[in-house]
Amino acid sequence: MFHSRRDFIKKNATAGLGLALSGQLIPLPGSASSSESISEHTLYFDGYTRIGPRKYKHPEERWSLQHLRDEMQHCSISGALVASTLSVNYDAMFSNLELSEQIKDYRNLFAIWNVMPHQTGEFPDPVELGKQMKAHNVRAVSLFPYTNAWDWKADTSDELLNWLSKNKILTIVSATEFGGMSPFNEFLTKYPSLPVFLINANWSDQRYVLPMVAKHRNLHVGFDNFQINEGIEYFYKKGYIDQAIFGSNTPAMSAGAHRAYIDYADVPKDARAKVAGGNLIRLLHGLRPPELKNNPNDDILMVAIKSGSPIPVPLIDMHMHMLNEGLNGAGWGYRMENGGPDEVFKLLKRLGYKGGGIMSWNGVVSHDAVGGNISAKKSLDMAPEGYWGLANFDPTHYSQEELKILIPKMYEDKRFIGMKPYHYYGVQYHHPSYDVWWQYGNERKFYGLLHNSRSDLLEAESLAKKYPDVRWIIAHAGGSYNMADMAIAAMKKFPNIYAEITLTPVHLGIVEYLVAGAGEDRILYGSDLPMRDPRQQLGWVVFSRLPLAVKKKILAENALKVIEPCLNRLPAYNRPNIP
Repeated sequence: MFHSRRDFIKKNATAGLGLALSGQLIPLPGSASSSESISEHTLYFDGYTRIGPRKYKHPEERWSLQHLRDEMQHCSISGALVASTLSVNYDAMFSNLELSEQIKDYRNLFAIWNVMPHQTGEFPDPVELGKQMKAHNVRAVSLFPYTNAWDWKADTSDELLNWLSKNKILTIVSATEFGGMSPFNEFLTKYPSLPVFLINANWSDQRYVLPMVAKHRNLHVGFDNFQINEGIEYFYKKGYIDQAIFGSNTPAMSAGAHRAYIDYADVPKDARAKVAGGNLIRLLHGLRPPELKNNPNDDILMVAIKSGSPIPVPLIDMHMHMLNEGLNGAGWGYRMENGGPDEVFKLLKRLGYKGGGIMSWNGVVSHDAVGGNISAKKSLDMAPEGYWGLANFDPTHYSQEELKILIPKMYEDKRFIGMKPYHYYGVQYHHPSYDVWWQYGNERKFYGLLHNSRSDLLEAESLAKKYPDVRWIIAHAGGSYNMADMAIAAMKKFPNIYAEITLTPVHLGIVEYLVAGAGEDRILYGSDLPMRDPRQQLGWVVFSRLPLAVKKKILAENALKVIEPCLNRLPAYNRPNIP
C-alpha cells in the first residue's frame, strides 16, 4: 500500500520520536546499575552539531534543535556541542548569546560560539569574550575567517588567536576557511598550543591531513566527511588515537552513520571510548554530559551495531570496488587504507556481509577497462561465498568491432552478471556506441549500475525504456535530496529502475524519503567501499526510522530481486547463501 511521501515520513518520524523520547537516562559507567554491554558503557559525546536556517535548503532537510534532539535520543548520543548557522550568517555575538539561551534548558547540550577579531567594533575583545564565555559555560569556539571576511594572518588577528591558544580553547575549523590545506598547515604551525578540531575534511584529503596529524599533535580530526577506509584503525596503529573525535554534523547528517564507524572499529575498547567522547571531554577541560543515554527501544540491527556484532540479518552490498591486493592508493586524489581484497573481506565478515557486486577501481576511475576486468576477476578469486562481478567496457578506447569480441569473452566468466560504465569515459550512456554492450546484457538479463554523467537522469530513463530486461540501478541516489527527487521520479516511470543510496553526505532522513517516494522494494544498500569506509553507509540505513522489515529489504532482499534473473547463470559459490 502506498502513501504520499509526507504521510509516510510523518507516520514513521512520529513513531520513531515516540520511541526515542522514551529513552532512559542511565548512570555513567562505574555505578552499580550500569550493565556490561558495550553500548551502555560507551559515552557518545558529539563534538560538532549545527542547527539553524541555511540557504538552498531542500524542504525535507533537517535543521532544527528538535531534529537534533530527536536524533540524539534515537542514536543514544549522550551529549553534544552545538553550533548555530546564525552565528556565522548574522551578527556573531548576538547569535552566540541567542544560541546559549536556546539550549540552556538542556543539560547535555553545550554551545559552540563563533568568534572573530574585535577591531571593527562588532565583537568583544578577548578579555570581555572570556568573561562572557565563562558566564555561559562555553568551552569551544569556531573560526570562519573566509566566510566572515577577516584575515587570520593579519597582526590584528593575533590578539584573539593568541588568547585562544593561551587558554587552550577548543577551536573548531574547516580548512576551506583558511584557503585550503596548505594555509591551514601554516595556521597549525603558527599556533602549536591551540587545540584544533578539523571538521568537513573529505576522504580525498588524506594525503594532506594524515601528515598534518603526525606533525601537529594539537590537530584533532572528525570523521563526518573524512570517511576514510579503516580510519580509526589507522589512527590507533599510528599512535594518533588521542587526536580522533566523534563529530556528526547532525541534524544535517545521520548521527547513527558516524557512531557505527566507531562501534565497529577494530581497536581496544578504551580506544573506542576515547574517540566516542573521552578525547572531547579532555579537550573541554572536563566538561561532559551529565548522564549516559541509551535508547531501550533499539531494534535488533541497532543493538548489533552498538555492540560491534555482525548484522543479524542478510546484508548485500550493491556498490563495491576493489584495489589490487596490497594497495593503499588508487591514483588521482584517492587513498584507501587496506583497499585490496584480503583486508576488505575481513572487514566485511565482521560486519556480517553475505555478498554483493564487486567491480574494479582501475577499470572505472582510472579508465583502464581491460585492466579493471582483470582486477575484478582476481578479487573474485579471493572472495568468500556470495560475491559476483560487474564488468567495465569503454567505447572510447575500443572500437565497436573490438567490443564485440571483448564483451562476450569477458562474460564467459559466469561470475559476472553486472555492467558498470563510468562518466570518466566521456560518453553518455544512451549513446549508440554503448548499444553493443546493452543489447548483450539485455538478452542475458544482466543489471547495470549507473553513476549519472549528466545533471539529470535522462540516461537511466532512456536505457530503462529501450532495454526493459535490464535492471538499471541509479548509483548515489541518496547523495542529495534533489538527486533523490530525480530518482523517485524515474522509478515511478519505469519498473526496472532501482536506487542505490551511498554517498558521503549521509543525509539524515533521506533513506526514509526515498522509500516514501518510490516504495520499499526498489531501494538498495551500497557502500562504494573502499573509497569510503562501509560502516557509515551501513549505520545510515540501520539507524534510520524505517520499520525493521523495510530495513531488511534495503539491506539484502531488494538486491536479491535485482540479481534473481541471473541466479541460474551464477556458479553456486557466488550466490548469496540466504535461507
